[in-house]
Amino acid sequence: MEYLGKNVGKKAVVAFFLALFIFAAQAKAQISIAPTSLFFTEQSRFSSLTVSNGGDTPQEISISMEFGYPTTQSGNLVIVSDSVLAQEKSMADWIKVFPRSFTLQPHQRQVVRFVARAPQGLKDGGYWTRVKITSNEVSPPIGTTGANQIGAQINLIVNQVISAHYRTGEATTGAKITSVDFTQKDNTGSVAISMKQTGNAPFIGSLGFVITNEDGEKVYQTNTTNSVYTTITRNFRVDLSKIKSGKYTISGVITSQRNDISQDKLLQIEPVSFQKSITIK
Repeated sequence: MEYLGKNVGKKAVVAFFLALFIFAAQAKAQISIAPTSLFFTEQSRFSSLTVSNGGDTPQEISISMEFGYPTTQSGNLVIVSDSVLAQEKSMADWIKVFPRSFTLQPHQRQVVRFVARAPQGLKDGGYWTRVKITSNEVSPPIGTTGANQIGAQINLIVNQVISAHYRTGEATTGAKITSVDFTQKDNTGSVAISMKQTGNAPFIGSLGFVITNEDGEKVYQTNTTNSVYTTITRNFRVDLSKIKSGKYTISGVITSQRNDISQDKLLQIEPVSFQKSITIK
C-alpha cells in the first residue's frame, strides 16, 4: 500500500474504514421516512410520505422508482428485477412524485406526494414498485492534512427503500407454505420456512412461530414482518446452547397483520398455520 505514504500503517487504514462505517450509520439514522409503505387503489390514487432530517447538516434528497421484489437464491435473500414480471406487474412508470428532489435543512421535514396514474385496461390484482429515497450531505466534510498525511473527502450516499402498491378490481392474496426444514450444526439450529404467493397480488403480513418441548413449554419464539411476491424462504437461526436434547415441535402461523401498517391497507387472509416435529441433539 505504498500509495498511502510511508507514515500510514495498518492502524490508520483500519481507523479510516471504522470512521467510514460510523459515518454510514449516522447518515442513515439522521434521515427518517414515514410511512414504511404506500398504497393506492382506483378510488384512492394519492398518497404521501414524510422525509425528516434529524441531523445537523443539510441533505440533498432524491426519489426514484425501480421495480423489484425480495426472493431467495442459493439460500440468500436477494432483491431481483424480473423484466418479464415487470411488464405485467410494475407500476414504476406510472407513479408521479412531487417533489422528486429537494434539499432538506437540519431538523426540517418535507412531505412528498405521490399520484398513481394507472393505464386503462389493467387486469385485476396488485401492482408494485420500490421507492428509493437517496440522501447525501450538501457539503461533505473535507479533512485538513499536513505533511506526509492523507487528504480525503467522503461523499456518503445513503439509499433507503420502501414499497408502493396499487390494487384494482378483485385483488386477492395468500401465502402457501411449501416446506418447513430444520437443520442443526453444533449449538446452532436453522429453521427454513419456504412460501409461495397465491392470488393475484403480493402478500404482506407477518410470520411467527414457537418451538416447544414435549411438555408444551416454549424454548424459542419469534415474530417478524413477512412479504411474499413470488416465492421466498425465510431462514431463522436458533441458539441451542441452553436447550436440552430431545423431541420438539415447531408451530407457526402466517397472518395479514403488521405493526407498521394499518389493517385497512392490507389484503386480509385466513391465518395459515404450520407445524413440524424436530429432534434437537
